[in-house]
Amino acid sequence: MRIGTDHNSTEQLRLLRQAREGREERSVEALFRISEDEDITGEKEELHPDWRHIYESKRSLLSRYAPGRVVKLIESFFESIPYLEEQLFSLDLSKVRTAFLLGAGASKPAPSNIPTVKELLPQLLERGRRLDREDVTKLADFCKEREIDNIEDLLTAAQLATFSSRNPTILGLLNYLLYGGEADGSGGEFSHSAYMLERSQTGRLIRRMETTAANVSSVAFLQDTLQVLFGLLASTMLPAKPNKAHEAIAKFVKAHPDSTIITTNYDCCMDLALEAEQIPLTYCLDFANQNRGTDIEKARLVKLHGSLNWYYCETCQEVQCVDIRSTVNNYLQDKSPYSVIAICKDCGGQKRGLLVPPLAMKFDVAPPLTPLLTVARDVFEAAAAIVVVGFSFAEADLYISRMLSKSMQTKPDQKLIVIDPAIEVVSRVRRKFKSSIPNFDEQRIIGLKVDCSEALPKLLNGEYFKDLVGIPTTSRKRKGVAEQDVR
Repeated sequence: MRIGTDHNSTEQLRLLRQAREGREERSVEALFRISEDEDITGEKEELHPDWRHIYESKRSLLSRYAPGRVVKLIESFFESIPYLEEQLFSLDLSKVRTAFLLGAGASKPAPSNIPTVKELLPQLLERGRRLDREDVTKLADFCKEREIDNIEDLLTAAQLATFSSRNPTILGLLNYLLYGGEADGSGGEFSHSAYMLERSQTGRLIRRMETTAANVSSVAFLQDTLQVLFGLLASTMLPAKPNKAHEAIAKFVKAHPDSTIITTNYDCCMDLALEAEQIPLTYCLDFANQNRGTDIEKARLVKLHGSLNWYYCETCQEVQCVDIRSTVNNYLQDKSPYSVIAICKDCGGQKRGLLVPPLAMKFDVAPPLTPLLTVARDVFEAAAAIVVVGFSFAEADLYISRMLSKSMQTKPDQKLIVIDPAIEVVSRVRRKFKSSIPNFDEQRIIGLKVDCSEALPKLLNGEYFKDLVGIPTTSRKRKGVAEQDVR
């Protein structure tokens, strides 16, 4: 599909005016008409770049004025369009301090091939069925029957169940808050799941909060099942290799040592990409089995949610880092298995992988990682540009969104470059920041709806910026770049 303003039919321009100025239902009708235009899909005619902005602003109206089939057609059409914000062409990252924020989407392109959070649970449960374990199979069947496909929901429920099962009073209060209140909403009677009736010594019926003990054995069984799932998660991530996005970031960091990489990913693709460029790195953590020394002239890789090569002993509270290259090689060559649980040399306790599971509540889950929050905050606030790759800005990671919001409020000239194949991510971030930052200029958020393995090498090599320099003014309109954007 070709984007431009040089070859737009009279009919397309008429529909464009209708979408801009017409009533809501007329705007949706215009989006539908343009989505089924064969001249545009067949590249006989250019699609005017303003259609993308109209789609973003009208997207919430689609289901109100169009049937599901039409909504899918419109969404499929517009989400298949790669786009680059015009501000991108005036941005030269080689001249400014840059920070990177990597989410799950950064490790999705081949050859990494690591599923995103939304794709993770179905894949893990499908692999879990092959283990021929009754508990995993039951869990997979339960999730399938109830269409549960979000691993954050499952693990959050598991953590709440574990905590509540150990605290009968908390369990009773949860029952009261969820099912009791003043009534159950069905006619004024109290819910029997939260209350029971009993007679007092005077014979009067009274209500008492029921604090029946939870099925502790079932909760423990679930925890064991989840441990199996984490083993499957590790086996998915360990063989992963860096993709072109990781490699481009590593090359950029080598040329610009003041850059910092912050990631929520457990995988070690970024670690291996830095190693391939022979770049010494620091995780900004103190490990019991390593002498941290000085971090000067080391690339900073801040892994907020932990890493496959980190272990933590809850008894002596020491953190250990193992060599990821030898760990991966030993695993792939079947010389030694990957240890989900290990024995602590100092205290004999259990060491587990230092990973923050994908929970709706991530705070206070892994205390050793808390210092990394301060590092991330300082990095964001020092950067002139933050390149966000495959990070969805989900509610579960609200604390990161808040750090970015504070940073952009503190630095009015700071730019946020969001690379994500989902068009709604950029719109969602703009809405978030506009509501939290007074007089926020939405143009400070620059969107690239392109595969990160394709976009990052070009962005970090300065190809977008270099392509603009020397382009005649008459050609800039075709690229969607304004004259004042050139510097």
